[in-house]
Amino acid sequence: MQTLSRPAARTLALLSLLVSSMAVAQAPTAERDSDFPRWLGLSVRAGYLMPGGQMDGSPDPFYLYEVYKGLFAAIVEPTVRIGSNVELGPWLQLSHAQMRVRCSSDTTCPGSHLRFGLQGNYHWNPSGPYNPWTGVALGYERASFNVQGIDITYSGPDVTLQAGFDRNLGGSFWAGLFVSGSGGRYDSLEVKFNGRTGDESLRERTVHLWIGFGVRVRMAAPH
Repeated sequence: MQTLSRPAARTLALLSLLVSSMAVAQAPTAERDSDFPRWLGLSVRAGYLMPGGQMDGSPDPFYLYEVYKGLFAAIVEPTVRIGSNVELGPWLQLSHAQMRVRCSSDTTCPGSHLRFGLQGNYHWNPSGPYNPWTGVALGYERASFNVQGIDITYSGPDVTLQAGFDRNLGGSFWAGLFVSGSGGRYDSLEVKFNGRTGDESLRERTVHLWIGFGVRVRMAAPH
């Protein structure tokens, strides 16, 4: 039987030690990843949205950028995994509105903005460490503002195309960037004044836009 030389024996011993160390190091990671449900994802986005287009198609319309400068938005989005790459779920956008429409020479009118809906995203490399994704979201939007004591609310459906990438920071924690473009059309108008409320379906409708970008923090077990 042939015996190994001393250098070969040392090399074999070092390789065995390295393999054993890697197995020990990977065991806690796998255990930590399994603590978070593999079918669930929880994400929070923070970003800025810029407006464009008209709010209705009348001859003398409100332009969206005349009402809003922009939105500082937070989006909460729990998702359920369908296989390894597809995720579906609801989303809710809460925004601090930067208003442009003025109620006096030195004050802007108050306003708010709310969006919610359902989305589907495709993750191109869900096992990481970098995971680009693209998706589409269907939603409903309510844009409200007050002018001289009159509360005005435009509402209607919209659709969003979005994309981004997430970087794995260890275990189930991810962080990354995103961009989005939304096109919508307000189909109803509600007006409140002196305790009275009136609403109507808009006959002349047109498309408006929101262009957004920001950061996303996410919890999801790698696949």
